Amino acid sequence: MPSRFICLHGHFYQPPRENPWTGAVERQPSAGSDHDWNARVARECYRPNGQARLVNARNETVRVVNNYARLSFNFGPTLLSWYERAHPQDYARLLEADADSCRRLEGHGNAIAQAYNHPILPLCQSADAATQVRWGLADFEHRFKRRPEAMWLPECGCDDATLRLLIAHGLKYAILSPAQASRVRPQGELAWTDVSAGGLDTRRAYRWWSGEAGRSPSIALFFYDGELSRETAFGRLMSDAVQSARKLAARFSQDPPRPELVSICTDGETYGHHEKFADMGLAYLLYEAAPEAELEPVNFGWHLAKHPPEWEARLGPGASSWSCPHGVLRWSGDCPCGVENGGHARWRKPLREALDWLRGRLAEVFEREGGSLLREPWAARDDYVWLLLDPSPQRESDFWRRHLRRDASARSGEARRLLEMQRFALYMYTSCGWFFADISGLEAAQNLKYAARAIELAAQACAAALEPEFLRLLALAPSNDPAYGDGAGVYRLLARPAA
Repeated sequence: MPSRFICLHGHFYQPPRENPWTGAVERQPSAGSDHDWNARVARECYRPNGQARLVNARNETVRVVNNYARLSFNFGPTLLSWYERAHPQDYARLLEADADSCRRLEGHGNAIAQAYNHPILPLCQSADAATQVRWGLADFEHRFKRRPEAMWLPECGCDDATLRLLIAHGLKYAILSPAQASRVRPQGELAWTDVSAGGLDTRRAYRWWSGEAGRSPSIALFFYDGELSRETAFGRLMSDAVQSARKLAARFSQDPPRPELVSICTDGETYGHHEKFADMGLAYLLYEAAPEAELEPVNFGWHLAKHPPEWEARLGPGASSWSCPHGVLRWSGDCPCGVENGGHARWRKPLREALDWLRGRLAEVFEREGGSLLREPWAARDDYVWLLLDPSPQRESDFWRRHLRRDASARSGEARRLLEMQRFALYMYTSCGWFFADISGLEAAQNLKYAARAIELAAQACAAALEPEFLRLLALAPSNDPAYGDGAGVYRLLARPAA
């Protein structure tokens, strides 16, 4: 009998929470007794999964395991920068888990990269999307000391242009929702099968060709099992690991012609934060119940190397995601997803339009002012992540030697200010700012703090007065909370006071 392989993927992520003026994460009362949401989720989820307990019938700990060593995962780079500072020993366990998986699975590590600060890539300007990918790759290489085989697409936000971007950066595969597939066929055949309404076999990898099949660059696609993933995320599947193993085993064909892979993909916070003790259920599944059921936990990279795609797939028209059945409307328009208590989402489109306007003005400032300081401003922005990762004097000296114009050698401070302006211009598109119910929420307000800091840096660089027009555009984004009125009120009451 061919082996039966399973892959559970956890997308571990919190939006960047640091005050852009101080670099400190401020107290967040909604996190309860914890200082902030990073601290709370780390206590409930990130740290326990690195030291998960296996217990006996008397609830006595008999073994402590590292779930990350058996779990495919990605961690947001901005989250890892905090995690490394706040919990260095647990951060080290995460890195060691990836190294352990590389040893176990012939060089294929469990960790994959992520677009840097979690924007919806199909909604980004092409230059910004490329920088997000490059920063995400650099962050991964800095931490895990190897090239990633894949990159997590925030919210699985994807279209053909996004897949071409991944191909251009040498990535081997992407993970998507089964609802994002449109049609499939065996490689070499002419007829397509429509799977847009269901019927996709998620137990195999697919090949996506950027042009003509067999003659153009390509990338592999893995579509996770939608039913099992929903049950894991919302149905407490991890509360009974033995039952979880049975349900995974039931997804395999009776007599498959080749080895199959059943995969589950959820937010990593499912395992301990959204569901208490799910870290322990996951540990029992990965280390006890799955092997007993003759299910072998692997990762996508290993399976792809052993079993290359024999089918190809196409996506549907336009952009799609895993958490919005309306494509990517949740981050760009009046989408009912996430609306609460009879509210509305009419603020989402004006917020994006205001930020798009600001992004354009900040780009003009960067090109004009940066052009007099930097040999190639946009190349310097792409490279700037290395200085964020390692701000040592040697790294900084090397950076300025590569990027500063000779006649601007004494003006590195001005150039640094412009690069910081661009960093916050990227941060203000963090997807969580649109995900929840109102523009006055914690995450949207955080994005506006980044916008406010970028506006301030632009004013310092060239006296650019961008705030009045930005406020006018934000006023077109109505809040559900009368205390704020609109986006301009949120900016004045929640963003600007953080300075």
